[in-house]
Amino acid sequence: MSETSRERVARNQAAYRTINEGIRAGSDPDEPGRRSFVCECAILGCNQLVQLTLSEYEAVRYSSRRFVIVEGHEVPEAETVVWGSGDGTVMVEKDSDLAPITSALDPRR
Repeated sequence: MSETSRERVARNQAAYRTINEGIRAGSDPDEPGRRSFVCECAILGCNQLVQLTLSEYEAVRYSSRRFVIVEGHEVPEAETVVWGSGDGTVMVEKDSDLAPITSALDPRR
């Protein structure tokens, strides 16, 4: 995978993350249970949902290099799976050389 393609993957995932930040902001933190978040994968037009508690989502957001996606949507050339829920949701971490992109596009940084 070319460097340009790897950078595009990181930018696409950051765009989906921005949507999920809006979902989190509109959620009642006192309401227990899982919420629907959009898959933060690199597939253009992906509209699949993942189910996470707010604490699970915060674990993903701990690092600007981490994204939550539907299992099977990984891009091994640009990221590594670091956690799986067992129900089809995984957390991936972008390769370190992509950290400047994901950090710059992180609305929390």
